[in-house]
Amino acid sequence: MSAVTDRFGGGVAVVTGAGSGLGEAMALHLAGAGVHVVVTDVDRERATAVATACVAAGKSAEAHHLDVADGEQVDALFATVWATHGSVDLVVSNAGIESGERLWDLTPAQWRRVQAVNTDGAFHCARSAVPRMGAQERPGVLAVVASTGAVTSLPYQSAYVTSKHAALALVECLDLEVRAAELPVQVSALLPNWVRTRIFDDVRRAGVPTDPDARASFLRMAESIQAQGMAPPEAAERLLDAVARGEFWCFTDPDRTARLFDERARTLLDLRRPERPGWSVATA
Repeated sequence: MSAVTDRFGGGVAVVTGAGSGLGEAMALHLAGAGVHVVVTDVDRERATAVATACVAAGKSAEAHHLDVADGEQVDALFATVWATHGSVDLVVSNAGIESGERLWDLTPAQWRRVQAVNTDGAFHCARSAVPRMGAQERPGVLAVVASTGAVTSLPYQSAYVTSKHAALALVECLDLEVRAAELPVQVSALLPNWVRTRIFDDVRRAGVPTDPDARASFLRMAESIQAQGMAPPEAAERLLDAVARGEFWCFTDPDRTARLFDERARTLLDLRRPERPGWSVATA
């Protein structure tokens, strides 16, 4: 029996941004482990397709439209899910979007949307889920996807990286608060490294970045991630196994992530100017 089946099998999980990529892979993996999955996405058709695939495979799932940037939507959906199922074992705050522009080329609306989805979305999920989990009879888990962008500095991703640094800080502070309140809630930070998802495709379709040099560098990174990145099912399995084991830090690639943490620590301790991570293909 897998750690995920042993920990969450027979229970209920909510996954945001589960209409594609890592979120879809996590929903499918959880369903395969015997978990009833509440598949949510801002794209209702994608969420429905994932839930339908789970049911077609003999698993249990339901689909809901959800824009995590809207706190009222999140709270309304969580209220419905808890009322329907009685308790929720796992909430994965996964929904996220990219930007791709230089900081000064971003419009205020573009900046606000990235922060609203990537950071505010995690806040809305935590604010709505933690009290409900604290009041239910069985322990719950809130897992927030922060990404390795939370410990790096990258050009042409200022909005995204800022949002992920903030999301990680949110998770760290939340964990302290949950433990201080002695709530039966596990908080986990998920830091996937390179994973082959469609997040960069959305940026490219929008014609971003607009600056030619920035666009060329950004696209090189996107293409390298597609060529060298981990497949979403493998990434989902590694992350969820770590969550099921009760870990706070959950990685897809512990060795590479350790190097990123080391680079970040050295930058701060030595008061160095930020540099692109040594593995970044944008330097090529």
